[in-house]
Amino acid sequence: MHGIRRAGAVLGVLGLLGAACVAAQTMASSSAAPGLGMGSVLELQVGGVGGVPANAAAAALNFTVTNPAAVGYVTVYPCGAPRPVASNLNFVAGQTIPNLVLAKLGTGGRVCVYSFVATDLIADVSGYFPAGSGYTPIDNPTRILDTRTSAATCGLVGAVFCETFDAPKGNGTRTGDLDPVLWGVSRVGEINPGQGVTNDIPQVSLVGCGTTAWTFTPSDVRICNGQLYEAVNDGGGVTNLDTYPKQPFDFAGRTGRVVFDVSADSDGTHGAWPEFVITDKPVPGMRVSTTGDTPPAAFNQIGISLDGCTAGPGGTTGVGMVFVTRNGFYSEPAFSSTGCVTKGSAQAMNHFEIQISQNHLEVWGTDAGSTTLRKLAVADNLGLTFTRGLVWLNDVHYNARKAVEPCQCGTQFNHTFVWDNLGFDGPKTYRDLGFDVPDANVLGKPTSAGDPTRRTGYMVGTGPITLNVSGVRRDQTPTGALVVLNTYSFAATIPSISINGGPWIDTAWPSWGTTFSWMSMAIPVPLNEIHDGANTLTFKSGDASTTIANISIILVAAAPVP
Repeated sequence: MHGIRRAGAVLGVLGLLGAACVAAQTMASSSAAPGLGMGSVLELQVGGVGGVPANAAAAALNFTVTNPAAVGYVTVYPCGAPRPVASNLNFVAGQTIPNLVLAKLGTGGRVCVYSFVATDLIADVSGYFPAGSGYTPIDNPTRILDTRTSAATCGLVGAVFCETFDAPKGNGTRTGDLDPVLWGVSRVGEINPGQGVTNDIPQVSLVGCGTTAWTFTPSDVRICNGQLYEAVNDGGGVTNLDTYPKQPFDFAGRTGRVVFDVSADSDGTHGAWPEFVITDKPVPGMRVSTTGDTPPAAFNQIGISLDGCTAGPGGTTGVGMVFVTRNGFYSEPAFSSTGCVTKGSAQAMNHFEIQISQNHLEVWGTDAGSTTLRKLAVADNLGLTFTRGLVWLNDVHYNARKAVEPCQCGTQFNHTFVWDNLGFDGPKTYRDLGFDVPDANVLGKPTSAGDPTRRTGYMVGTGPITLNVSGVRRDQTPTGALVVLNTYSFAATIPSISINGGPWIDTAWPSWGTTFSWMSMAIPVPLNEIHDGANTLTFKSGDASTTIANISIILVAAAPVP
């Protein structure tokens, strides 16, 4: 910490009876005092106390939470400035936990301390930055990950979902080594109904798990070494592989947090990159618009692409784009890029934290293998039209061979991303149960680059065609049912569906629909037409080009959260 001067004093046990911002008294020792009230803000005098000059620029403060009433957090910021969304100290009920905070001093040499829940809080000062040092920790914030948090919480205080990918739990039709009860997986690749190409997915060489042999879906999703490995070969086109847990993340009326680790080593926007998305429905095969004409993947969504900063191998990465869909209309709102991190690997991963409310997004990340979180991006005035959704980890490719021009010798066209420790906080909701139609899994046409492919989609044409779904069940009474799928057609038409020979269910062409492009649909269907065990889905269309892929029955809230 360049320019820091030593100081030492216990500033005291901070107490606040009401929610107003008042001056704290300096105490000689940490004797008992009333705790910080829920949602309260306390002004702490730092400048001129404990050896800190009255005009100091910033101070190194150690805060210790003790006896908190519930799961919560503390935010420290300069008095006179707006309270930031980011927290400095996270805790669970009854925990005693410290953290070092580098805080810029605000009005009158004071810092403001906000507590989300009632708690006792001890503060002491260990150093300061003198006036004129130029140190502005609030303008260039960093935080240290709490490595003492249990692995079972993915390093997130108050986690209601945590997946550490400890062992394979596969045998799903599309999910590879992922548990098909908990996870959904979809792939979107080449489509040309006129030439019989119906979601043809190229063979892939997954780097890791003891082999680099060429293979096909679903062996492109593996779990080994306590990590999730997934690989995509784009074959010279636009391809993506998307995974999501079937438990919704609820951030209504609050700032929610999602964390995950990934080997974020994108070569840039003409390569391969990880994406994080939250959607209001479990629609398969979503991604950011890569060609300018891709329609929204979900009726309501928000996402980020991790393809910013340095293009090509090595260097740094960060947020390249923020994208939002509101009631079917896709946009890419402006955001502030506030930092970059070094590119990671399976052995030295990047840790990311997404902080999201209805109007505000922050993205924090670490350098490869580091525990220091740096703020990477901020977006405001989002006006999201949903506050509960599904969390997606996506692998997106845009003809990565062309990432290096003019030779077209980019290396990420066949690339493996490694993920770990996906977790989110908030209230416990429920879990959907999803049941996949098996992919077609027949030989497809070679890609433009000559790669063999596996055909996963189905040509409906005018139909009808009937597909089977087995093993349907419910652990509690569902609140609804959906048929989710990707569909493609030359005409403005959505295929009609009949469940178990029942009446046809028609879906109107949406206002945001686009012909000659994959669309992601979540079609409500009558719950009473779906029964336990084997079911059939029959499709027909008014256009001979109609193609479908990534088809599943979803029983909404059909299982409790364990």
